[in-house]
Amino acid sequence: MPHVRQSTGWIAPLRKANMGVLLALLVISVFGVPSFTEPGRLVGRILQDLFLSLILITGVVSAKERPRAFVLIALVALAAITLRLAGWVVPAHLTLAIRDATTLVAVALITVVIGLNVFGSGKVTFDRIDGAIALYILLGVLWAQAYQILSSVIPNAFYSASLHTNSLDRSIWIYFSFVTLTTAGYGDILPIAPEARSLTNLEALIGQLYPAIVLARLVSLHLAGGDSGASNS
Repeated sequence: MPHVRQSTGWIAPLRKANMGVLLALLVISVFGVPSFTEPGRLVGRILQDLFLSLILITGVVSAKERPRAFVLIALVALAAITLRLAGWVVPAHLTLAIRDATTLVAVALITVVIGLNVFGSGKVTFDRIDGAIALYILLGVLWAQAYQILSSVIPNAFYSASLHTNSLDRSIWIYFSFVTLTTAGYGDILPIAPEARSLTNLEALIGQLYPAIVLARLVSLHLAGGDSGASNS
């Protein structure tokens, strides 16, 4: 069926470029922006919202080959971006809860789609390696969003002197999430509530298992020229 091949022939190049762009945006957002901006500053908030919006848009593009998921993810991502923009013109308390919840759902859906793209059947290529690294970083972003929501729902869920004035700053939770994901555990932010401890334990477990098993297997399959799943018929 030539028309089917023509309609799907652009998917592979798009996914390859998209994974690289997504990875670059995640690296800049997670490791770059917090390094050059101070918590609570206007510039930092602008850059955080900008890069998070770009990440959501890029994640939506990743779902392009899955029509049903694409519509859902696009709608949720659009709602999350719209609510973030609204936060600049309306009082924060009016949109904060639904904004953070919508962002959490959008990131979670994108994480699932990236996982399906990375670990689906087919030959393991460099774009899948990029996707696997992006997926690992996305897990940290996902948990950071969950921590931020939990801290607003349960004010004493975490303890840290810096949280008294910066609990709404996303970079604080990005930092704590990746400290937990990598099990560095500096101890400057402590989970106190049982819900917070459960979240941190789960993230630390995933942080240990993911690079040790999944990412290592993808790299080995790529070097061996193998598949990440059943071969296509």
